Amino acid sequence: MRPLAKTCVCAALAGLVPAGAAAELSAARKGDAWLDRVREFAPGTSAGFGAEELPGIVLGMPEGLGDEQGSLDVVSLGKGGSIVVSFDDNAVVDGPGDDLVIFENAFHAGSIPGPVFTEYAFVEVSRDGRQWLAFPFDAGSGAGLAGQAPVYATSSNGIDPLDAAGGGDRFDIGALGLDLVRFVRLTDAGDQIDDYGNHSFAGTKGGFDLDAAAAIHSVPLARVLGVVTQNGLPVAGAIVQLRAQEESRWRRRRTRSDGSYRFARLFPSASYAVRTGEEPPQQVYLDLEQRQGRVDFELD
Repeated sequence: MRPLAKTCVCAALAGLVPAGAAAELSAARKGDAWLDRVREFAPGTSAGFGAEELPGIVLGMPEGLGDEQGSLDVVSLGKGGSIVVSFDDNAVVDGPGDDLVIFENAFHAGSIPGPVFTEYAFVEVSRDGRQWLAFPFDAGSGAGLAGQAPVYATSSNGIDPLDAAGGGDRFDIGALGLDLVRFVRLTDAGDQIDDYGNHSFAGTKGGFDLDAAAAIHSVPLARVLGVVTQNGLPVAGAIVQLRAQEESRWRRRRTRSDGSYRFARLFPSASYAVRTGEEPPQQVYLDLEQRQGRVDFELD
């Protein structure tokens, strides 16, 4: 006869953990605002500058040089090139105003009253890296494109890059009807938009130049954890499985010596099934306000 599992399913708001719950549940790992990974780089014509320094060159803070000089802390996408980047320990969420900022190295040519040397990129965002939505844009003004605003914030000058004073191009994901995203795809506009970069001798510095990107509004990713016990004692090495409602594959963890398990970096807006052994899965729902779930199993 297979063992029966007495299951406790609960979810806790961050910082509001019931007495006696594991201390781990009360302290979500806080993700920073910056990109975490380069998922794909497809260079176009005249790309190459900075590519040997990927991914680090586009992770972390921008290194802007202000109104009249473009930063060299960038990777050049080349004409028509693209890059896909992601936030892995947090998600960009819809908040008041803009939610995402992208830093290129646009600068005023000659002097501040002069025209801005632009190399535009189309901006797309995605919740899951599979379905994408593009920000609408105006080719004449550059509105909705990345690559038009000088960057003033650096890692050393104390200017807050998330504040408008830090420069960069800013986007509101709520305008696309999205509550959160984790993936950003930038594609150099190439011949589709006649920017200043199309008329320069690019060498290896052609196209949009990505310095950095950050979440102005973000939350840490979600997690589910719990303990497997039998007769009140922890069960080490038990297999616990988790699957999001829209997924076909189960993720697997083995319990530690104290019977505990944890699934981290989960999407914070989904219903998850959790199971151990042959018992029916238990459901736990996580969202932007309730990003930590707990499922305990007592085996008979």
